[in-house]
Amino acid sequence: MKQNITIRHSIPGRIRLHIRDMYKNAELANTLDGELSKAKSIENVRANIRCGSLAVRFDAAQTNADRILRRVTELLNALSAAKGCEVDAPSCASPLCECKACKATQAGCNPVKSALRRFVAVSSVMGVVFVRTSLLGLTVAETALSPLGLVAIGLSVPLFKKAYDQLRQKRFTLEAFLGASCVAAVAAGEALTAFEVLWINSGAELVKAWITERSRKSISEILQVASHHTFVLVDGVEVEKEVKDLRQGDVVVLHTSEKVCVDGEIVDGEALMDEAPISGRSDFIPKATGDKVLAGTFVRQGVIYVRAEEVGDRTYLSRVLKMVEDSLENRAPIEGVADRLAANLIKVGFVTTAGTWLLTGSLYRAFTVLLVMACPCATVLAASTAISAAISAAAKRNILIKGGRYLEEVGKTDTVCFDKTGTLTTNEPMLARMISMNGTSEERLLQKAVSVEMHNHHPLAQAIKNEADRRGVLPEDHTVCEYFLGMGMRAEVGGREILVGNRKLMEKEDVPVKNASVKAAPLRRQGRTVLFVADNKKILGLLAFDNMIRPESGEVVKRLRRGGADSIVLITGDEPNTANELAKRLDITQCHASVMPEDKADIVADLQARGNNVLMVGDGVNDALALTRADVGVAMGAGGSEVAIEAADIALVNDDLSGLIYVQSLSQATLKVVHQNFWIATGSNLAGVVFGAMGMLTPIMAGMIHIGHSLGVLANSARLLRYDPPALETSRPREQ
Repeated sequence: MKQNITIRHSIPGRIRLHIRDMYKNAELANTLDGELSKAKSIENVRANIRCGSLAVRFDAAQTNADRILRRVTELLNALSAAKGCEVDAPSCASPLCECKACKATQAGCNPVKSALRRFVAVSSVMGVVFVRTSLLGLTVAETALSPLGLVAIGLSVPLFKKAYDQLRQKRFTLEAFLGASCVAAVAAGEALTAFEVLWINSGAELVKAWITERSRKSISEILQVASHHTFVLVDGVEVEKEVKDLRQGDVVVLHTSEKVCVDGEIVDGEALMDEAPISGRSDFIPKATGDKVLAGTFVRQGVIYVRAEEVGDRTYLSRVLKMVEDSLENRAPIEGVADRLAANLIKVGFVTTAGTWLLTGSLYRAFTVLLVMACPCATVLAASTAISAAISAAAKRNILIKGGRYLEEVGKTDTVCFDKTGTLTTNEPMLARMISMNGTSEERLLQKAVSVEMHNHHPLAQAIKNEADRRGVLPEDHTVCEYFLGMGMRAEVGGREILVGNRKLMEKEDVPVKNASVKAAPLRRQGRTVLFVADNKKILGLLAFDNMIRPESGEVVKRLRRGGADSIVLITGDEPNTANELAKRLDITQCHASVMPEDKADIVADLQARGNNVLMVGDGVNDALALTRADVGVAMGAGGSEVAIEAADIALVNDDLSGLIYVQSLSQATLKVVHQNFWIATGSNLAGVVFGAMGMLTPIMAGMIHIGHSLGVLANSARLLRYDPPALETSRPREQ
């Protein structure tokens, strides 16, 4: 037998396998789960049939990954021998699980089309019946052997198939109940009642399929495709090469604005590196010969030659992506509102139907009660219409929610974790303070600085130019301009040498900075970047830069607390001074600084272990693993990485943090509407049961109850389409 098992991830105490035969094979998944769980050394088994993934947690003191792999192989061999067949499905190749299901969708397998065809078929039959009975005054036979009865049975086949698959898994769900109801209605000569049940069910399936497909398309439109080519130095010449063909030892040439595609060491050149996608640090880091660089970072200024040490799926970035994939495939299931309502309806339906028959002895009355309880509004429409309306309302605000369960969980979170750069702050620095020295005015200090930086594209230079524009300060022309990588700039303005840079530049040019350094120390303790401005070796003053805090950040933190999030946590790769200062300004009590991506995920897991329901908000690759570990992950869309957006459950496409408050409020409002819908449907069902058991209700009237409370549920859910919570009061945080 050809084995189709691949080890996708293995650490002490845990192994994740990809099994081709398990793709969309619930029976095999349940069998493997059941057999493996019998062993005392196995702690937990989780199967994902959409990608054929099997994750096993085990006691490393009692067994190991090799033994588990052998056991799974033995089970598959035994099952294959018993069935005398072998199933071969494509493996899951992409780090973000681009399995057969994804490829089928990309190839045109649209779930909406099949749901739409079924809904149109049922609606067409009902339309023909309406024309014959209401417009033409003709009668329509509704017996089991009539054309209408046979068509009803035929359209019920999908329900029977689902019910059969679920019964094989020893589960009795809504599909089985509805299928039985349709058969009973046709057998009793009430085929139109069966069509009412089928119409509501097919409509609900269409709504759910449409939501799923729209979410998938919306997310795919946001994702940015990275470059697949780079340049490699071959015999002194730069040769273009595909990233996937890179090998260890290749010397990759990286220019300004290019993305690093390997882990390696700089063998020549120097550059300012943007490591925010990996570490979260907002400032650019100077790198030179001998320094290490990681895939996923960017060259913001300069040219470097990097000898590849790790390529492809061995880079640090790829290892993070594998962890993201692992978390995506093994996310703990959350019981949704619709599932709870379905379980309640099935139990109540059987009890009331059997009770009516036992108490009255009338099959007619029992059948009427069965038809009343067969309506799926309480289980499908009550939740799906409210969630559909809420997701549509969010989409109008450019907020993408990937599923109803994430919308449900947002309103229940009691702990919110924030990344710093790109989330609570923007990615652009601003000139926060100017300190003049030696009798220099702020206007003159700013004019000298902008005169030097007027042609520089560094973010700090741009912040200087923005402040000069705001104040109406015009630059003077410079004649000589020199850039020192990682230190600053020198220029001649009006015949005088002007320096704008850090302490290293001042010391290099022999400018005394002792007194200025004393004034700079408290600014650095606040987490600000400080530049010195010197005129002919004399310090004119200091420029202090800070990341621009989003104007809505403070109010968002307050409103989250008001909405039930008792704990707000800042988790960032930035340095402690910067992180602590931001936490202080936004009244955030818990702060974790200088953490790597896996550390962020561990912090989230630790909070969950304490019983907290955690929502994580981030924007970069460094946040992706934490986003998947959290109960709900929210990505800042416009400025965020494609990995973070893919890993998150909700994406704020407009990069507007206030969307978080909207989602929290919308979630809580949606849950209220769902419960209202439940009572609308249940109340009418209870009334129908009472009247049906008393013989005061006919099967046709039971069908009218279906239509009546369906319209009530739809009308109530439609209110969410216009949902608009109170606006945020945005203001710029106070200066310290």
